[in-house]
Parts: sequence; structure tokens; C-alpha cells
Amino acid sequence: MKIKIALISLLALAFVGFKEKGLSGQAVCFGDSITYGANVDGYSWVSYLKELHPEVDFVNAGRSGRKTSDKKELLPVLEKYPKANEYLIFLGVNDLKDGTGSMVNSCVENMKWMIAEIRQVNGKADIVILAPTDINLKTMNEVNIKKKYNDNTKNALQALSKKYKALAKEEHVEFVSLLHTVSKSNYADGLHPNLAGQKEIAEMVWKRLN
Repeated sequence: MKIKIALISLLALAFVGFKEKGLSGQAVCFGDSITYGANVDGYSWVSYLKELHPEVDFVNAGRSGRKTSDKKELLPVLEKYPKANEYLIFLGVNDLKDGTGSMVNSCVENMKWMIAEIRQVNGKADIVILAPTDINLKTMNEVNIKKKYNDNTKNALQALSKKYKALAKEEHVEFVSLLHTVSKSNYADGLHPNLAGQKEIAEMVWKRLN
């Protein structure tokens, strides 16, 4: 009898804090221009998810040019949406112009800070790290070339995806790598996905989190 009770207790502990898989309620998407919807008239992957899954309240909290080092911009977002069910963070590429290993490490530390801030405000929410999409050097326009989105950026994005995955494991949060999600032909300017690329992101996020 004691063994039976012990087994029941262990099973109960195993399910403490368990959340059924899947996005639900309100999902705040905190990101940069790709989340905002640059080059697609604001119709980003968040817009696709809103359209395809109206049962979830997707909030677009993207801003063009945002870096992980702009982490404190998360605070007013948390103040406005303190009870969201999920917070999806899609940041990193803007930190990695002419990317280096130290830049990658800074992204990881900034991401860790954001995770801690979310937990202070809403300890019940699910947190998702979205590793940034790749870049296409062959179709990179002159503006982005001058901004130094280059081979070093591409290498740094690959390193960042691996380090974000390790951080997610360490912090017990969800992780989705978008590094190989957008087809090479679906970059509008080598950096930002076009509408087809945004749709690919939306489909991947939904598939991995549901």
C-alpha cells in the first residue's frame, strides 16, 4: 500500500506545472524588423498566425532595428501585457553586423536577462527563444552590405542558434531555431524575408509549438 501511495505521489509531482503543449490565450511576440514586418508592409509572421489561428491573441511587439542590447524595451511591453500566456523573443541579427564571438555571447547574456525579467512579472508564462533566420549574401542589397551584414554575420548566426539552444535548456524554456526556415529565394533584400518567407516562419513557429 505504501509503495502504491509513493508511486501516486511521484506521478503527481511529475505533472506539477505541466502545461498542455500548444500556444493559447495571449502570445506576445517581442522582436525586431522581421517581427514588425519590414519590407512586407507590416504583414509579418505574427500577422499570418493571427489570420490562421484567431483563437490565439498574437501581439506584435516588434520594432525595426531592435537588438538584444535594447533589452530594456521589454519592460514597457511587460507592463502592458503582464498576464500573457506566452512570450516569444525573436532577436539577435541586428547585434551581429560583422559578427564576432563576443557579440554572440552578449546576445546570450541579454536573452538571459530578458528571461529573468519575464519571470519576475509572470512566473507562469511560457517563454520561447526564437533563434534568428539566416541571411542570403547573394541577394544582399547595397544598404545592408554597407551596414556590414556579411560572412561574419552568417557565421555568428549559426553560433548564436547553438548557444540559444543551450541557454533554453539551461533556463528550461522553449526553443525554436529559424536559421534554416526561410528559403534562399524568399529574402527580399538578403536580410528581411518577403511574404513567402514570413509565411514559412509562421508555419515553423506553429508547427514546433503545437
